Amino acid sequence: MQKRDRTVGHHDERKVKKSLREKLVIKKKGGLRFDLLQRFHYWWLGGRSLTRSIFRITAAWQGVAIISGILVTGYVMAAFYTGAGEFVIRVDHPGEKRLLIDDTPAFTEEKILLKGTAIDEADNISIYDIDPQVTEIDGDHNGMDYVAYTFYVKNVSFDPITYTQTLSIRRAGKGIDKAAWVLFAQNGEQSIYAAARPDGSAEWQWSETEFPFMDIARDPDMMAKDGTGYRLTTTPFVSGKIVETGQRAEIMPGEMDKYTVVIWLEGEDPECVNDILGGTIELILRIKY
Repeated sequence: MQKRDRTVGHHDERKVKKSLREKLVIKKKGGLRFDLLQRFHYWWLGGRSLTRSIFRITAAWQGVAIISGILVTGYVMAAFYTGAGEFVIRVDHPGEKRLLIDDTPAFTEEKILLKGTAIDEADNISIYDIDPQVTEIDGDHNGMDYVAYTFYVKNVSFDPITYTQTLSIRRAGKGIDKAAWVLFAQNGEQSIYAAARPDGSAEWQWSETEFPFMDIARDPDMMAKDGTGYRLTTTPFVSGKIVETGQRAEIMPGEMDKYTVVIWLEGEDPECVNDILGGTIELILRIKY
């Protein structure tokens, strides 16, 4: 049997190489196109994903910034609205204005609302630290660690008027009202108010020297000689929220009443402890007729 020649001729060899080369080129071209499509697809989707991620992150941070801004704005508005530590005097009118208030006896404007300046940080003091002339100074005149305000009430009608004045605690935090003392002076006579002790008795203190404002005490027995020294006895608050209330009978047309209110944290008060640090107190005096 004749053997089949398996050798490849020169011409056939060139065809084979050409055929292989074409196949290789096709494979190479096909691979490149496929690879480029894959890369483009990956880049496009990846870019879109990255863009979405960036937008999501940016939107998230914008959301946080907006919410933070709202919270900060709300806090600032609340801080200005509450006005912690302020003292307010207000006349409640049933109709026409018949009583006016002012921080000078001139009454150049018709006012029914006065506001004292708050003290941001006040330390505890003694009654001896208050200006002895505090009742002689008009208007808003706070001291180093106390609130002080002198104002006037005037009858601008043609008839006598009987009115009531009520000094109350509008807001207090951390039990600070338990250590707050109030000097309330009306037409040159003063009384000192403080929250009652836990057993219901009045707060008091003893000193070897005379207390200030003894000469204008409404009740001399509340600031009097006691053995070798002097004893100051306060008048307890009317209730947990009301410091003082009273009635002024028949203020005549054109007549004026003068008031001074002084508020401080009394260092000799047993309730003046570290627990009240950071507390605030607001008082309001309402005049009704």
